[in-house]
Amino acid sequence: MFPKNHYLHKPKRICSNTYFINKGLARIYYKKGDKEITDNFSAENEWITSIYSFLQNIPDHFHIQTLEETELVKISLTDLEECFKDFPEMERFGRMLISKFFLEQSERIISLQFNSAKERYQFFEQTSKNKLLRVPLGMLASHLGMTQETLSRVRSTKGIF
Repeated sequence: MFPKNHYLHKPKRICSNTYFINKGLARIYYKKGDKEITDNFSAENEWITSIYSFLQNIPDHFHIQTLEETELVKISLTDLEECFKDFPEMERFGRMLISKFFLEQSERIISLQFNSAKERYQFFEQTSKNKLLRVPLGMLASHLGMTQETLSRVRSTKGIF
């Protein structure tokens, strides 16, 4: 069990683990100047890692931080590769996870490029109901590529306070 605001990974280090969240909430983000840019959130029954660092075994610029008290399972790349070698069905599961990650990241990029702030919020609302009321608004705004003021306006048109 990790407390709220615990760092599972910090920049300039190799992310040597992937984490499966049993209970709680975490985010992955980076800093640009004095701003924090949230890349993603993960909650119950989801994985979180700094994927590039984890798979390439190189340092990166991401932070992984718990946003709530979080219970998780961590798996090192070495243990994961052993599992894939010993259990072919797990290798298939790993490929499915990577595909899911790739599709989610592609959807996010497309959304940031082509969708309005309202559409981005609605998509998050539809796909991440279990996180919507748990994520601080500033972090959500950053993730959705908008200011907190814009997020507040979008939410107010829906009657959300």
